[in-house]
Amino acid sequence: MCATVPVLSFASPRLFSLDSLRLMSVRDIRSAPTYRQTVLLIDDQPTVLAIHTAVLKSLCMDLRIVSMTDPKAALEWLRQKPVDLIVTDYRMHQMDGIHFVNAVRDSSIEPMRPIIVVTALKDEKIHQQLLAAGVSACLVKPARAAQLSKIARTLLEKSRRQYATQ
Repeated sequence: MCATVPVLSFASPRLFSLDSLRLMSVRDIRSAPTYRQTVLLIDDQPTVLAIHTAVLKSLCMDLRIVSMTDPKAALEWLRQKPVDLIVTDYRMHQMDGIHFVNAVRDSSIEPMRPIIVVTALKDEKIHQQLLAAGVSACLVKPARAAQLSKIARTLLEKSRRQYATQ
């Protein structure tokens, strides 16, 4: 006999068996209209985190925004939590952007999410290395709010569509 778990909806309470809940896939959950996408922000400067948070909130996409100042702690967090977009600084005390991106790519984090790297460096060679490592976009600080919001919206919408069609 299966136990039941109450799941509340806006219309009325419904009961699902634990077996049916186990059958729900990540795709089912992430493509649901009420699913809140998660964005992970990593920068060792709290002011930059606050600015990027404000830019993402301005998208009005009901995002769950997680801000971290330590890239090593962010990697640990990523191993335990699903994320739809990562926005990270390049120059950080514990690890630079290319090492962070490579660590994300080399880890068992499922499936790889889009990454935006924001850097004060205007070195085209570094930008090319980041793009070659699989970064979705590389922006120069101070990143223009319109540019960051446009790229973030595009990547988040693409992520949602991918889950809906898987």
